[in-house]
Amino acid sequence: MATTHESLKLLVTGNMVAIQPANAKGQQAETLSVDLATGRVMFNQAPLLGASAQKVLSVIGVFSLKAGAVLAVVTEAERVATLYGQPVFKATATRVIKPDVNFDSGDQRLLGYVSEALNPSNIGRNLCFAYHLDLTRTAQSLTAVLAEQQQQQGGRKGLAAGADKRFFWNRVLAQPLLDAGGDKFVLPMILGFVGQILGLQVPRSAGGQVTVTVSLIARRSADRAGTRHWRRGADFQGFAANFVETEQLVTLDDGKIVASYVQCRGSIPLLWSQIPNIKYKPPTRLLEGQASSEAFDAHFDALIEAYKGICCVNLVNQHGSEGLLEKAFAKEARRYGSNKSAALAYTAFDFHKECGATSYARLSVLLDKIRPEYEHYGQFMTGTPQEKRQDGVFRINCIDCLDRTNVVQGVLGRAVLQDLLVELGIISKGQTLAQTLPQLESRFKVLWADHGDAISQQYAGTGALKSGFTRTGKRTLGGLVDDGVKSVVRYYLNNFQDGLKQDALDLVSGAYRVKRDVKLHFQKQHSPVAPLLLALAAFVYALSNITHTAAIVSHRLADGLHNTAASAGFTLLRGVIAPLLLAASLLALVQKNGSQLVCKPQLCPQLANTVAHAELVKAKQVVAPSVKHRAGGLADVTGDTEVDIAK
Repeated sequence: MATTHESLKLLVTGNMVAIQPANAKGQQAETLSVDLATGRVMFNQAPLLGASAQKVLSVIGVFSLKAGAVLAVVTEAERVATLYGQPVFKATATRVIKPDVNFDSGDQRLLGYVSEALNPSNIGRNLCFAYHLDLTRTAQSLTAVLAEQQQQQGGRKGLAAGADKRFFWNRVLAQPLLDAGGDKFVLPMILGFVGQILGLQVPRSAGGQVTVTVSLIARRSADRAGTRHWRRGADFQGFAANFVETEQLVTLDDGKIVASYVQCRGSIPLLWSQIPNIKYKPPTRLLEGQASSEAFDAHFDALIEAYKGICCVNLVNQHGSEGLLEKAFAKEARRYGSNKSAALAYTAFDFHKECGATSYARLSVLLDKIRPEYEHYGQFMTGTPQEKRQDGVFRINCIDCLDRTNVVQGVLGRAVLQDLLVELGIISKGQTLAQTLPQLESRFKVLWADHGDAISQQYAGTGALKSGFTRTGKRTLGGLVDDGVKSVVRYYLNNFQDGLKQDALDLVSGAYRVKRDVKLHFQKQHSPVAPLLLALAAFVYALSNITHTAAIVSHRLADGLHNTAASAGFTLLRGVIAPLLLAASLLALVQKNGSQLVCKPQLCPQLANTVAHAELVKAKQVVAPSVKHRAGGLADVTGDTEVDIAK
């Protein structure tokens, strides 16, 4: 098995940082040294660090700026689960160690981005790791990798060497350390969610008891990582926005039996965008044709290679702008299924039309539609007389791949758990989870709701809508009110905060690469606050004058004053009509220029507006990045091409 140092000690001396295993003994120890002034990383044997060295839990990696580099480490963490007998931790405090150099304004901005991206109370929320377990891989994938490693000759390497690069969240920061030979100092971390129902004693239908542990592990892809409106659809390499792999892991009797079921979610894998412009629903732009088809093909070529079979479950509305995307998705799926691979299946289910606001029992219709794929794919299982493999996954999406998606994934996960417990003789056939194991079902719903909230928080800035149903199994008035509040918060964040968050994600995911010879210029972004406050003041002023103005006009008419009509009209115009017109004009101005008043990302604007970028590339007759460079690497898009992100 791969080995990684569990605890480390770190000593900063000027711009040099030395890291050693905390339990090192003798005269010398393996030492990872980082020169923060140059970014150089060295691995060698060195004398033991003294008593002034500080303890750290894990190294996240090194990030090079124009002037020097920074080292990121985990200083505090909490245990969130135990998987295969190994503890799993979530980072609760991190530290970014910077050199004693003069940073220009551009580097200062980038340094702030790195710090926020790794901050466990901000963008780095739910950054998880384990010392002797590769969290980037499912149980089925892990079994295959371990078998392959046992057959290979040579020394034992750290976990990062065999990690799935799609979900290796800190891969860009870890690479300089891996290149220097510091495998044992670097852990492949995932961003997403790890939650667990640990050691629940449940009765068997035939008598006796069994210990059941249910875990959920969500792995967010490091490719096309981003925020709700600044990352939509796919890029030229076929990486889809908000792509998350979720594994439901069930173990019985301390791991004697292990069952794993994997689902995926991800944005509709075509070239489309929804650029914020202050309106509640930004306009949808879809690019159809060869470029979009190539991105679609690249996406599903990779998924079929990874999972064997794919059944897409598209939950978007089948009318309006969502209907436009649904038709395009269905068309491409038919083309791919006919011309490339029958391993791709497609099912459309208009969630809002079928279920409305509260009729979620209608989801049984969807389960019936996908029953053939459900039975064919199966789930991975070891520890039973007949071991099984999962031969396909459901790829579920709505427009955001958050709220409707999480409801359906939770319902599907519950069906899988119930069928598994029937197969293992824990509950009788024909009985339901709610009837026989209500405590397990209740905690299972909460686990899935927490999972959905975590994924939604990372992409949209709030917990998931409809989480009340996932959490309780009921759609209530309180849940509807909660959804309304979350929608308002999302609107604010998506329009006025997410541009900065997107830049931070582009930086640590490697979408943007720092060039030492290029000076960064960040444009000052306009804000709608001043005109909106002025419009509000004018509106309040007009409202406050209505009663007063009416009283004056009434008094003058009653007294029969000279030129009463003209005087009353002027009073009404000055006190009410003019302020209302001013407020309306300011609101119209803000709406007209909305795309210039939102908080926009500045490092990789072409990745936000893939449609405009593709059109610009075609106009300039520049070849778009080839999909053959995809292979789990970084999205090397033509970042020097300027794109009007407002289009």
